[in-house]
Amino acid sequence: MVKQCKMDILYMNPETYTSIATHEMRQSILTKLFKEAYDGNSVTKQELADSLGIKYQQLVYQLMSHLKEFWTVVGEERVRGTRMEFIAPTDPYGVYICVGKNRKLFIVDPVAGLYGPLSDVGVRCDSCSEEEYKHCVMSLIEKGIVTKEFSEKDLEILTLNGRKEKRPLDMGLIKAVKELATGDGCTLTIPCEKCTYMQKRRLIRLHDSV
Repeated sequence: MVKQCKMDILYMNPETYTSIATHEMRQSILTKLFKEAYDGNSVTKQELADSLGIKYQQLVYQLMSHLKEFWTVVGEERVRGTRMEFIAPTDPYGVYICVGKNRKLFIVDPVAGLYGPLSDVGVRCDSCSEEEYKHCVMSLIEKGIVTKEFSEKDLEILTLNGRKEKRPLDMGLIKAVKELATGDGCTLTIPCEKCTYMQKRRLIRLHDSV
């Protein structure tokens, strides 16, 4: 079975974004957790702390005080009388957005390590070639996930956020913002069976079979 590249675009409140945007340790924790636990895997808190080179207590404080909405406990074991928790991202495919003044978008994409204004940090699809990202765009359109044409207001949002091309995640962001505005939800799942971004980073192997 071919594994899919998924991106669930989720709304994030401004307070949460602010607490992460300029804090390098929190960003490192999220990026490491999302990469280590991608595609159904999990890690212990101690393993995560060791891989980051920080103290266990430092990690637990950040997880409990500032990053609670991004992770969950998925299992536990008893080791020498001590309870060892396995954790994973609440949504391993999550790409989080925050809408600011004048329709400015802010993004937290842990898997890609992108944190900041969309106009500054861009999207993970920016590293893909034109042939690669256009294949994914066509896949989204054929599945009916996004529309081929966007309104002037939709394109204006992209322009205001420094986006000149309609890459897959750009199209997803527009749809998510529109759904947020209408009250119909703000989560968009984007499956794409030929995601070179994820393949290059060895997060998924596209031709695995089960």
